[in-house]
Amino acid sequence: MVTSSPTCLAENIVTGLTGLGPWDQALAGNAPEPGYPPADFRVVGALRCERGTDASGMRTIDSVRLDGDMAAVLSSFTADSYRSTDGTASTCMFFGVAPVGLWLVDDTGAAFRPAWPSDPCNLQDGPYLALRKLTEIGRSSHPTGLDDRFTTGCERDSHAASFEPTTADDVAAAEEHEREYGRVTAPTLTLPVDDVDALVLCTYEPPDSEAAPDGGDVVAGTRTVLDRGSSAELVRSIVDAPLAPACDQSSTRVASTELVRPDGSGSTPVSFELDGCRRVAGLGDYRVTPPAALTALSSAS
Repeated sequence: MVTSSPTCLAENIVTGLTGLGPWDQALAGNAPEPGYPPADFRVVGALRCERGTDASGMRTIDSVRLDGDMAAVLSSFTADSYRSTDGTASTCMFFGVAPVGLWLVDDTGAAFRPAWPSDPCNLQDGPYLALRKLTEIGRSSHPTGLDDRFTTGCERDSHAASFEPTTADDVAAAEEHEREYGRVTAPTLTLPVDDVDALVLCTYEPPDSEAAPDGGDVVAGTRTVLDRGSSAELVRSIVDAPLAPACDQSSTRVASTELVRPDGSGSTPVSFELDGCRRVAGLGDYRVTPPAALTALSSAS
């Protein structure tokens, strides 16, 4: 559906970015669901909705105007979606999330939210790659009165993985698979790295820990937010880390987070053992937590 102008202050966009309901009187009704424009719609620009931060460290909702090769962007969104053929099933390891609020705009200021093309297991990377080549030409910010990452909390073990012991045979099989097929990594849209938003780290006692006989609880007072620069360094280090060696030690503390961009896209969950085997889970086979990353994580916890 085409609207007369794009907005980042629609209730469903703000709720998607913040996790909160319509607390702000400035919010409009819901934006139309993503779809397709009329055949004569001429795209000349884009507007992306993001989480931002003002000078005092409080969070904002930012409207980011983009310009560049809009023909390439529109072409990427008109790609065919693909589904599993009838009678077949796909085993999917990663599930991507598209930007929460993205608008394509014509020369009259009218706009629509484009539907993201999909594959059997995920969303296609093409639109993300085309959008990344655009240039930011303007940004306006709306204050939220909120700090950190809005309502992201650590009350439940929502992203933490369950770590299992591994043998030399397990590691050999992982090494052989990597030699033959390369690393198992999430699609680009699903895995933010250099463009990851500020990470919220939650520290837990694993369910099988003696300190958590009732099934694992969050350790009080261990919700920590890294800045965006530190978050990008952490993610880059674990993406490049080697496979973890065999290990049967138990960890007593696990840190977990979800990798997302300021526009809400991404969604890869990762977990880190802070003691014991000191491995990373969430990027395919277990990987070694780099020493610098472990220091940052231990400091955060």
